[in-house]
Amino acid sequence: MVWVGLLALYCVGFAAFGISRYLTLDPSQSRLSIRDDLAWHYPAFVTHVFTAAIAIVLAWLQVWPWFRARSPRAHRVVGRVYFFAGVFPSSALAIPIALLTGSGPGVCVALLAMDACWITTSVQGYRTARQRKFADHRRWMLRNVALTTSTVTLRPVNIVLVSVGLDYEEAYAAATWGSVLAHLLLVEWYLLRPRRKRRAAAVRG
Repeated sequence: MVWVGLLALYCVGFAAFGISRYLTLDPSQSRLSIRDDLAWHYPAFVTHVFTAAIAIVLAWLQVWPWFRARSPRAHRVVGRVYFFAGVFPSSALAIPIALLTGSGPGVCVALLAMDACWITTSVQGYRTARQRKFADHRRWMLRNVALTTSTVTLRPVNIVLVSVGLDYEEAYAAATWGSVLAHLLLVEWYLLRPRRKRRAAAVRG
């Protein structure tokens, strides 16, 4: 399936780019303004970045039908790593990171809203898997992966908005809201479209 390869490239490529400047653990290389008066701010942010990178790298595997059907045990193992080494710690750390952002209240609210949706879909995705409600689990995971990858989309969108004249705070907030809403709307469209069309698309893929 072509879309799987493109999604994998999208996720893995961004994760590699995103963590590259944090591998040295040098606060001066951070894209985020770091509070000098809070010794834990940079370690918390780096941990958030690294765990988010794990979630992003594994996100495409969570929605690949062939992998899930062919290797259900591997799918479950990867899913646990995705949740417990990626999404859960990263989303928890995203709360103080958002509250301490130096990009203004608009960005803070946008990031907190994004994180609330990420946490909600994560809990629901994990809960429905534990309850063996696999149809519900797949729907929640599509939403969750949409939110995981929305952070990939917001970066280029932010650059475009800055280039057309918005200041950084306005651009960042608008890019966050826009990416989250676009990704979720795309997933909801996919989930609500007629099943006959969905089966035909699966056969063609």
